[in-house]
Amino acid sequence: MGSEEYDIRHICEGKCAAIFGTGASGRAAQALLDSLGIESKFYAQNTPDGNASSISESAFDETSAKNHKLVVYSPAFRPDHEWIRLADRAGACAICEPDLAALAWRGKIVAITGTNGKTTLTSFISHALKHSGVDAVSAGNIGMPLSLFAAEDKNFGKEKIAVCELSSFQTSRLKFLRPDSLIWTNFAPDHLDWHINLKEYFNAKYNLVSALKTQRFYAGYSVAEASLKLLSQPLPGFAKIFDENSPEKSPPPFSSSIQARNFTMAKAFLSDLGIEKEAIIEAAKSFKLPQYRFGSPVFVGDMAFYNDSKATNAHAAIAALRELRNEKNLVWIGGGKNKFCELDELVNELYKTAKGAILIGETAKILSERLKGLPLGAREAKDMQTAVNSAYKMANGHGCALFSPAFSSFGMFSGYAERGKCFDSAVLCLKNLK
Repeated sequence: MGSEEYDIRHICEGKCAAIFGTGASGRAAQALLDSLGIESKFYAQNTPDGNASSISESAFDETSAKNHKLVVYSPAFRPDHEWIRLADRAGACAICEPDLAALAWRGKIVAITGTNGKTTLTSFISHALKHSGVDAVSAGNIGMPLSLFAAEDKNFGKEKIAVCELSSFQTSRLKFLRPDSLIWTNFAPDHLDWHINLKEYFNAKYNLVSALKTQRFYAGYSVAEASLKLLSQPLPGFAKIFDENSPEKSPPPFSSSIQARNFTMAKAFLSDLGIEKEAIIEAAKSFKLPQYRFGSPVFVGDMAFYNDSKATNAHAAIAALRELRNEKNLVWIGGGKNKFCELDELVNELYKTAKGAILIGETAKILSERLKGLPLGAREAKDMQTAVNSAYKMANGHGCALFSPAFSSFGMFSGYAERGKCFDSAVLCLKNLK
């Protein structure tokens, strides 16, 4: 498990590398391989737009498996995917893109994982490091894959710190990525439409613990609880555990309890790196929260609209609902792609907090049955504009609407960002009419 670029060449044994998937991670893998003079070939399940000449016309099969010693797959491929099994049987080294990047990256790696809070924590830690004069990059699931950073740096990140947001999809078959530090924000049921069960989801993330190069490990209390429940073992004794329910008072923009948890963990990690508390607080003052995470509302007359589109699971939506528990007239807008997670906790919180609900997406019918006992009822909406208008009408233009979907956006939108932008546009349209 080296961090020298020649390790990749050694694995390839002079053969062309196979890349599964033509999205951002696949293209980043291609860029890194190109920078090393290694030929690569794409295999895609769906016909891509543009540059068709670089995409394999045929599916990956036993014959093609014999032509490659290195296979790099995108996070969309489950570890038991037929193509990955074919590669394994043919004796190829099949790895996800972050593993490829780790073979080339010469700098340090800070891994950030968790059910929620990953993007904010990754962004802020990178920002705070740069604010203190440390050469750092935000990579991984946050936007730009680490492979692309490595490809564009002639020294492959030497003397840099890569702060990497990593999802369970990327760490299910971890082989070469060995983080210097790990922050595991929290753990709650999620992605059960992709993982076989909750234990597999937890194990995928726990692979980062097993891969740690040092004893620098920070975890939320829910992670420690899940380890005992799902693995029947405690987290390693060197783990620093944080109580997610009692975060310390934090400066703006981390004032809400949701964001205070992120700041508490970030401050502990940065302090251990030798960064002074005053410098961390100064970095916070110039930091902007990622888009579409619970923040300041937009007002339409006397009604506040909160955009929390990044809440792609029940755990995140519940946290946002609790922030608004004292509101007297709250309408929740939620729903999306069904992840087959237990809904009881979300439903219970809605009955404690919300007066009504406007529901969208695949889960709308399921939720409308569960929430019909709310004081203002539960209604389904065919699109975002209808949902926003219906929320305003349901609350008679007074109180607040919380868009915190609790589910992923696929089926209606390309991702939470497009969904959040659509919500903003719908609120603006409503505002222009009033």
